[in-house]
Amino acid sequence: MKKVFGLIFICAFLNNCAPTVSDYFSDGWGAQGNNKYGGSVRVDPLAGTPFNQIKETADNYCKSQGSQYAKNIKKSTKGSALSWYFYNFECYPAYENKLIAEKKRRLEEQKRLEQQQNEIAQKEKKKKENIEKKQILKDNEIVAAGSGSGFIVSNSGHIISNHHVIDGCKTTKVSFKGTEVDANVLAVDKVNDIAILQANIKPNNIFSVSNDDVSLLEDVIVAGYPLGKNVSSAIKTHKGVVTALAGAGDNYSEFQTDATINQGNSGGPVINQKGNVVGIAVALMDVSVGQNMFFAIKSSTLKQFANSNNLKLANPKMKNLSNKELGSLITESTVYLECHMTVAKIKQMIAEDENRKAFFKDFE
Repeated sequence: MKKVFGLIFICAFLNNCAPTVSDYFSDGWGAQGNNKYGGSVRVDPLAGTPFNQIKETADNYCKSQGSQYAKNIKKSTKGSALSWYFYNFECYPAYENKLIAEKKRRLEEQKRLEQQQNEIAQKEKKKKENIEKKQILKDNEIVAAGSGSGFIVSNSGHIISNHHVIDGCKTTKVSFKGTEVDANVLAVDKVNDIAILQANIKPNNIFSVSNDDVSLLEDVIVAGYPLGKNVSSAIKTHKGVVTALAGAGDNYSEFQTDATINQGNSGGPVINQKGNVVGIAVALMDVSVGQNMFFAIKSSTLKQFANSNNLKLANPKMKNLSNKELGSLITESTVYLECHMTVAKIKQMIAEDENRKAFFKDFE
């Protein structure tokens, strides 16, 4: 007992018993559920600690926890002469103690992981469904396998496209004025990748083909249905210029352009401002080789093939058309082609190294 009184005397004499924040703080003392947090300042009753020092201690504590200052500082209890005073306080703005913050962080992390796992599970489920769908399909079953573009060149329903668009198709369907019509393949040029088809349609407008091949830096427009109907069923156009008078590997039956050609554009028209076809969209260079490198078959190659198959083409237009007139011509004379083939044929063509057909994603 003497030792205790001695310590208290020394503490009071030296005025060295500064208030300390208690070893605990919580939201339990009358603030539970109100999002108020604070602590307690423990003060020696014999030290005569002024209130401003208690306030300073509480403020410092709140600042260390991310708040600005302490408020509602109130003396709680006093025991015997040897007890400590406790001044409870709240921190403002109210902070969340480390345990609560950590719990919140863990819940958010758990929620994020669960969402990520759910997305992965959904992708796996869709992938599994696609695999099961393919397995269910019988090899001799005929399905829609891929798509391309084409353009009408006669009032009798003759359509020009690429050979690789219709290659392997059991049936080629033409979308025309909201209906699907079967097309007959009349002739193909496998080397130059051209096909002539005919469908029982009555077009309001047709494309003419230019007598002259393109010149370097000539303005051109590519029309067709890139990526099939995944983006939309509307026809799409891209403008550009002729960037080279030969295709890949010095193929002079083709020319190069920077007007974008995507999968699904194949077989579509490449036209000039007069509305004359100057090329057939045929290929795009793999991005690993180069970007913005697209190729089209020259009009002279098309005309030679058409003449060889007794297909008379319309005389080319001599005057430039307005953009509105070009838009009408493109809309009325460019068609969406859909290739239907057996499942066995799809598997065979996908396995081929030189396959150029744009198959639907279900079969890739």
